[in-house]
Amino acid sequence: MPDHTHTLTRHDYLSDEVFEIERERIFHRGWFLVGRGDSLLTGNRRVVDVAGESVLVVRDLDGTVRAFANVCRHRGAKLCDGASDSRQGSVMCPYHAWTYALDGALIATPHLSADEVDRSSLPLWQYHAHEWEGFLFVSLAAAPPPFHEWLADDAAELLRLERFRFGELVVGARSECDIAANWKIVVENYQECLHCALVHPELVEAVPIYRTGWVTDRTRDDGGVTFVSAGGFAFDRGPQLPLLPGVDGTDATSYYGGTIFPNGFIDVAGSSAILSTLYPKGPHCTTMVMEYLFAPDTLADPSLDISGVVEFNDLVAAQDNMVCERVHQGVSSKAFTHGVLTTKDEYVVHFTHHYLQRRGPLD
Repeated sequence: MPDHTHTLTRHDYLSDEVFEIERERIFHRGWFLVGRGDSLLTGNRRVVDVAGESVLVVRDLDGTVRAFANVCRHRGAKLCDGASDSRQGSVMCPYHAWTYALDGALIATPHLSADEVDRSSLPLWQYHAHEWEGFLFVSLAAAPPPFHEWLADDAAELLRLERFRFGELVVGARSECDIAANWKIVVENYQECLHCALVHPELVEAVPIYRTGWVTDRTRDDGGVTFVSAGGFAFDRGPQLPLLPGVDGTDATSYYGGTIFPNGFIDVAGSSAILSTLYPKGPHCTTMVMEYLFAPDTLADPSLDISGVVEFNDLVAAQDNMVCERVHQGVSSKAFTHGVLTTKDEYVVHFTHHYLQRRGPLD
């Protein structure tokens, strides 16, 4: 008999009730990836949407990353929009100009004296923030799980790739798109390659084993696959890019990928790494941000062109997004109860079990 199990149900993908439970038990209870930190310089700030909660992420003047509710303590106005490259050491509310230091302390209340407002009692509401190997994470929980325990439980694949010295890499390019699909559909698509031969002709040309439907090479015990081109996943745009720090031997001609539960993927291929961060916007839409990581020397060399890497992987992402949207449309049918997972969907099975364990029952 074939080895298979069921996908999640129509209700799991489409229900507002399920998404609210996910917000409470998954996105707001554990650690949530918010991208790379090398572009967040001292004094900079970035606004991120953590499943419906606007979070202000800043790098304090001492280099510490902090996270706050993006809300003024005075009358509840939204403080910031998007990202700012400003190096100033404060954040000012655009409503009444209440001003906060980057550690969250309220430092100015125009037209109101210290006798009228106890500034010391009104700092920004603070969340937890952690920077690890250049990756930024936040947690909205009052008492989140210890970060390294969470990393071992929910991002073990990232830990297995730690040898690639992610902390030394820098962002060379960034892409962003909206996907009209549930975030879990996007994750599940990443976890399998039965679709690759039909959907990704360029990708299977670079990694022939993907034509078989397997995600990993069963003859290898390191979770990697071999790519044909010495340039990895890239269109030819001139001189070959140098390898990432510490990459040699088998790693130089191999691709490795991993999931950061609940909302990220990391892909490593010779000369580049790609961090994909998902921002669920409800049960029917997901924003994906892709950050392209390279060695600093690669970006500093004007003779080297990273556009081939960006264009190749943006193409693969667009192909994935198209089929994810088709799946979301399909599971919206009243006829759909659940799908079937086969042996080659083993990583989708693992994700499904992990997700259900973290979410818990709906009752």
